[in-house]
Amino acid sequence: MSTSPSTITALLRDALNQGERLRLTNYLHPDVHWHNPHGQGADYHGRTQVLVCYARLHAQGTRTAVEETFTYPQAVVLGLRAHPAPDAEPTPTVEGLLLYQVFHIADGLITHIDGFSDRYTALDAAYADFTRPPHRQRPREGDR
Repeated sequence: MSTSPSTITALLRDALNQGERLRLTNYLHPDVHWHNPHGQGADYHGRTQVLVCYARLHAQGTRTAVEETFTYPQAVVLGLRAHPAPDAEPTPTVEGLLLYQVFHIADGLITHIDGFSDRYTALDAAYADFTRPPHRQRPREGDR
């Protein structure tokens, strides 16, 4: 049985608020793709790269607070407020930054993560999943 979108919403909210990225491991598709908006930073492909990116941001002192959640049948949208850790030096690029991440879901796993600076664009992207066919895993060599 696959994990429901509402369960994934709660997991994402708790993991990102508490900085416990490893809790996401079993919910990220092995070929998950994280796309950053407008060329702001690199894209990440694969579970390991996504987790390493979250770890790097955390190590640099970036923390997030989930301010909004929207749950769709095939996507979760989080409104994230970035802030420095209490013991980190505040930086203008992080302090108070509000961004939206869309976590696209198929078969109970997060398959794509898209970042947006605009709430309505993020919500449109999540809603578009209703008209897009679900992501399907490619068969592995041994599964054919």
